[in-house]
Amino acid sequence: MPVSPVAALFVLTGLGYATASALYLARLARGSQGAGRHAARALVASVVLHLVYLAVDRLSGAIPPMRDIHQTLTVLSLGVVVAFLVASARKPTLEILGAFLAPVTLLFFLGSGLGRSVAEVSPGVRTLLLPIHVGVCVLGIVAFALAFAAAVAYVLQERLLRRKQLGGLFERLPPLDVLDALSFRSVSVGFPLLTLGIVTGAFWTLRIHPDAPPLTATHAFALVAWVLFAGVLTLRVAAGWRGRRAAFGTILGFLSASAVLVGYVIRGAGGAL
Repeated sequence: MPVSPVAALFVLTGLGYATASALYLARLARGSQGAGRHAARALVASVVLHLVYLAVDRLSGAIPPMRDIHQTLTVLSLGVVVAFLVASARKPTLEILGAFLAPVTLLFFLGSGLGRSVAEVSPGVRTLLLPIHVGVCVLGIVAFALAFAAAVAYVLQERLLRRKQLGGLFERLPPLDVLDALSFRSVSVGFPLLTLGIVTGAFWTLRIHPDAPPLTATHAFALVAWVLFAGVLTLRVAAGWRGRRAAFGTILGFLSASAVLVGYVIRGAGGAL
């Protein structure tokens, strides 16, 4: 059976992200400068393939981007990698964070290919509310992904410092203050977007499914993520909460936000997040 161009591009893009992930992890583990250069090239090539995939998929009659959860994951995965490339171009010491962000991008992208038979929402709701809701959710999770990578690197770096292991991996990771600042800025950007996403999502649900249960598992995960990020920001500002505790709160918040996406993929939702 012949393989369609869309399927071929999806596989090639996924292989590109997988290659970049492996190279970034090799850069992190062994400190190979060559692996780092090849990883960056593989990631840029994957972005190009990703854009071509989106264009061909749209020309083949697919649902326009971000009108179902699978298309949303496709755009989200692209947004994460583009945000990382921009951040690492502005501050080259952040390039090692690709070891954490490239696998996240790969997982989001692969998730976008799970079950594509979904229905579009009604035109009235789609034009008035859905683009705002999905757009802020995507931008918020992109920001949280950067915060997550910085937080994971912070935990590793801080653990090495406490053990006085000051060579190898310690030298490859960015300084603690750089990681903490990136995590704080990213959460500060993502939190108001998450808040707006929850509010518009609740309103969207009431418009489409007025008899739906007030709280589902996916809604619960979204609220958990909101509480965690709200706690991290509040304690940072009010109590000077920094370092490892803030990093763990950020990691748990991102995992909770990601669980919302997993829930919608499992449910095969055809609308907003």
